[in-house]
Amino acid sequence: MSKLLSISEISEITNFSAYTLRYYEKIGILRKPERTHGKDRKYSEKEIRHLKGIKALKEMNMSLDDIKEFFIEGCILDKVESGENFKPPLNKRIRILETHLQKLEQKKKDLESMIRLAKSKLKEYETLLKKE
Repeated sequence: MSKLLSISEISEITNFSAYTLRYYEKIGILRKPERTHGKDRKYSEKEIRHLKGIKALKEMNMSLDDIKEFFIEGCILDKVESGENFKPPLNKRIRILETHLQKLEQKKKDLESMIRLAKSKLKEYETLLKKE
């Protein structure tokens, strides 16, 4: 078994605060970790992998609800290694990512429209200044 890490160690490794880790546990994004006899949380390499996945989805600006839904069936790699049918949860993740990508594409179009408008206004104002 690999070394178990404290909440402060995993916080340092993943750049998630201890508060965030506890919150993710509370809302079900992160499974409840093992605990020592003193009831301190202990995390494994599996949680580090999971948190890196969460971080990647957060960097894509995915909502916590969608992240929770993304990981609800557990680790795909565990399913592959154990011989479980991993296709349904993998297909679900694909659908979630496709939906999220569509939202990002729409945001991109909206931003491009705002940029065009801002450039048009700047050009209009610069033209006014040149007329003086």
